[in-house]
Amino acid sequence: MALSFPFVAALTVAGTYLGLEIIVCAAWVALVMVGALFVNPVMGIVVMVTLYLLSAYPTLLQDLGFLTVNNLLGVGFLIALTVRVLDSRDLSFLKVPQILVFAAIGLVLIGATINASVAFPLLRASRGKVYMLDKTSDLAHDFITRLAFLIFFFAFVRTRRDIRALFLAYMLALYCAVPSALVNWLQGNLRFGFRAMASVTAGGNANKLAMICLMEMACWWYWALSRPRLVRRLIALAAIAASFVVFLATGSRSGLLGGVVLAVLVQAGPRAFRVPTAYIGAAIVAGAILVATVIPVGDFSRMTHLMPTKAEDRGAAASNKMREAAILSGWHMFRDHPILGVGLGNFREVSRQVYNDSYYRPPHNSYLWAASEGGVCSLGLYLLLFWITWRDLQVVMRLAYRDPEIGYIAAAVRIVYLLFNFFALFSDLWQSPFTYILIGQIVTMRRYVEGLPEPAGVAVNGRRYALAAAA
Repeated sequence: MALSFPFVAALTVAGTYLGLEIIVCAAWVALVMVGALFVNPVMGIVVMVTLYLLSAYPTLLQDLGFLTVNNLLGVGFLIALTVRVLDSRDLSFLKVPQILVFAAIGLVLIGATINASVAFPLLRASRGKVYMLDKTSDLAHDFITRLAFLIFFFAFVRTRRDIRALFLAYMLALYCAVPSALVNWLQGNLRFGFRAMASVTAGGNANKLAMICLMEMACWWYWALSRPRLVRRLIALAAIAASFVVFLATGSRSGLLGGVVLAVLVQAGPRAFRVPTAYIGAAIVAGAILVATVIPVGDFSRMTHLMPTKAEDRGAAASNKMREAAILSGWHMFRDHPILGVGLGNFREVSRQVYNDSYYRPPHNSYLWAASEGGVCSLGLYLLLFWITWRDLQVVMRLAYRDPEIGYIAAAVRIVYLLFNFFALFSDLWQSPFTYILIGQIVTMRRYVEGLPEPAGVAVNGRRYALAAAA
């Protein structure tokens, strides 16, 4: 910090003289961020989680290339992490199994991308209706920066307060999609005239908005149970009700299937976490009334018709046709290039130029994406990654009696994690921020509960609770 003050002062003078005041502002912002990170690094992690989830955050530094808020935070974290390692000689955060698996995935994707230039020597970058179809550089950048974010997550998130703050940041940032979708609905901004969508987070896609609504219902429910107070329960019920309304207005068929999965997961968990029968009945009645009175015409019909006819599809039949074409192209890629796939970010280009797919859409299936772009090696490593993380989550649930509030957070994250893996069948999620945030939360919760002592006089009840949680 002492060395940085003269540097920033000199930069201020030079930048002002050259008319580059925005660079000067960025330097001062970076200095303030680094100072804040030395005081409380978790604040920076919370900011990064929020910005990742908001996706389209407003910032003066957004159009300055490298000088984005997350990149400036990353530089600050790199300095803080270097100081911590030099002081403590602790590199345990690099030994986390998930980090090692991610490193292996990165090596496989590098090999797949190098191999693609040999397998497709005539492949050229082309433009779709709006954007360039080649996403190699974008996905590679996302992989590297988000892996660095995960390392910072493991290094700095330690205490119960940190875990709780990050869970609330995840829950509240993701919930921004719900009021945004309601505002768009009131203003008449609906896709195809009847499907609700948000302007922030991943909720710009109606299917992902349905996933977000289901995740938010689970998070708010467990948040209300963690401290049984009337005001907290009323707030949670209001948030759940708003999420439920938006969920019905998405018209998402994968969302409807996800709703069934959510109901099964909640009711099959420990008895203390289940939704009372009266609440379920009230939700069914309220849903029927909403569909009959408020929900735009076509939403419920689209949700309940998995194979709609031309007369009633409202875009669903075309969606099915494009998804089938993407799945067929992905299967051909995997069959022809089973070991390393077609290379990171090449799915749409290869679909268009090699397999003559007239739609050349994204795969809309995370399992298919990993198999087609990285081959069986990439798919196998991703499945190993999620299996290791699931085992960590089981340990957290088994030891959750050591800290009841963390137990409620773990129960919510369990639902969110399983919903995430379910919706990966219908969307490209494995390189999204969801993956890194969920893995970071689960690993840090396990490290925290394993470090707690066994509560005196609660060991027997704890073991009974652990058996119920495991079941």
